[in-house]
Amino acid sequence: MAERGRRVAVLGLPYFGRRLAGELSGLGWRAHYLPHPGRNLAGWARVAAAVARAEVVYLIGSRFERWSPQDLLLRVRRRPVVIHWVGTDVQLAVEAHRRRRGSTAIAERAVHWCDAPWLVEELRLAGVRAEYVPLPIPLEEGQPPPLPERFTALLYYPVDAFAREVFDWETMRRLVEAFPGVRFLLVPSPPETLPGPLPANLEARGWAEDMEALYREVTVLIRLTTHDGQSFMAAEAVSRGRYVIWTHPMPGAVQASGFEAVAAELARLVERHAAGSLGPNLDGRSAVLERWGRGAPLREIDARLRVLTGG
Repeated sequence: MAERGRRVAVLGLPYFGRRLAGELSGLGWRAHYLPHPGRNLAGWARVAAAVARAEVVYLIGSRFERWSPQDLLLRVRRRPVVIHWVGTDVQLAVEAHRRRRGSTAIAERAVHWCDAPWLVEELRLAGVRAEYVPLPIPLEEGQPPPLPERFTALLYYPVDAFAREVFDWETMRRLVEAFPGVRFLLVPSPPETLPGPLPANLEARGWAEDMEALYREVTVLIRLTTHDGQSFMAAEAVSRGRYVIWTHPMPGAVQASGFEAVAAELARLVERHAAGSLGPNLDGRSAVLERWGRGAPLREIDARLRVLTGG
């Protein structure tokens, strides 16, 4: 257990930050997630006070520009600051460096971790030396549910216009047309956010409140992006015995991009389903559990924070 009084101020992306702060608290850290105060001056004062008291400031995602709040923090703080890079923020950091707007203080004074190994390589383009440190992912370690009787493919396409820029909607649209006998579900984009009428075999549901129920409905998750960090959804799906076709490499998943390659992988699964030989993805599940299961990522983060705080 961490020594009592070791404070960790967690900032950044809410989904990851709230979850990680709770998990670190369970290990004995006095970890608190601090939401972005926006334009609330009193909120900024509370954040500043919490940051000043903390033994470690832990940012999940970060800006990289000079004179950003992160830059100012690294200019004045002498105790550890961890930046855990998780996706699009890496693209923005590389672009800031390319435009000569990058912060030397952020690059040199922070401890840099990435939740996917390919992000480590990307950050080198911004002059940042980082290590691959996975974030804890909520996996299902019990018996996976059976695959659905009807072959169903799950697509992910966000609502936010900025986030959509890295998703390959054109390939997703072509897949739906090329496999009229396959049922496609799309989240989290409701129908009114999508261009044109939807094909009969595509159901756009919007935000999914119950992911467990959703995973039970699907055979394969198809995630197609031009840039990504480690997808929690991909690992969650495989841990539940589902198949995953993803642009990036992951234990237990098939790596593919572009219509021809993705369609070929999808056709193989459809053929096995039609032949009655497609069972849950148990080999993939074992690989995912070996990498992220049984609390291994959280223990690694705990150990690394102990080293940073002299614990």
